[in-house]
Amino acid sequence: MVMESRLHRPSALNSELVSRLNRLDAELRQLQNRNLSASEIVAANRDSVCFIVSSYTLADPFAAGSAPVHYRLLATGFLVPGNKVVSNRHVLEGWFGDPHAETAMRLGAVASRGKILAYFPTLKQPLELSHVVASGAADLAVAQIELPSGVAIPPLRLASQTSVAGEAVLVMGYPLGVTTMLAKTTAVPYQVSALRQDEQEADHLAQFKLIRPTATQGHLADMNGTTLMYDATTAHGSSGGPVFNMRGEVIGVNAALINGFTGTSLGVSTEALRPLLETGHK
Repeated sequence: MVMESRLHRPSALNSELVSRLNRLDAELRQLQNRNLSASEIVAANRDSVCFIVSSYTLADPFAAGSAPVHYRLLATGFLVPGNKVVSNRHVLEGWFGDPHAETAMRLGAVASRGKILAYFPTLKQPLELSHVVASGAADLAVAQIELPSGVAIPPLRLASQTSVAGEAVLVMGYPLGVTTMLAKTTAVPYQVSALRQDEQEADHLAQFKLIRPTATQGHLADMNGTTLMYDATTAHGSSGGPVFNMRGEVIGVNAALINGFTGTSLGVSTEALRPLLETGHK
């Protein structure tokens, strides 16, 4: 009888252990799926949302004596696993979708990418993006970044579930670029920065740790394939910013405004982003 009891005891212990693991797994899933407050989402994720200063040049090789024309864009990006920064294609390839640039290129002009700098809220110096890969199917692009030794910036989590119309969303970005950030400064830094160029202003703001994204809330109005429509207020400069669900997961990348339709923005679903991240190809 004693031997039989010993033989059955491990089975009972295994059953109890499995039961405990199942309970812990259920509790973990419940925690992961609970809705967060807007302040929790902002606090947990804003350090991973960067201000991007992107530049490119248009040159006409057939026009003798003509000087190249330089362009600069101010926008948003965010860090994901693998030290990759996500943004829009029209941000990291500034000529994409620009009618003037595309017309010039059809006539023989050549576009070349300049430096792309990413300013993260916790860093006093910008980081340069490299190895840009743009999607051929959506307004999305990713680039590689090298974080300084000893610096840890948490990557954002992509949503594992498909979003539905009516779901609450939160958008983070840098609307109107340095203008909005300057408005949050004290009088002295503002006076110093007001006379500088965009990149110089960003450098100055970074020294004061005033590179911080703005957050707005709204609801997902509709979805069409990989296109998201939502009423969270955005503006130029917010392009490339993350669109969160209320579990703190990224469901899309902010991409455009609908002119004449107040308060409505368009984004690209992370479903279109995943192949770009997984393969690194267009």
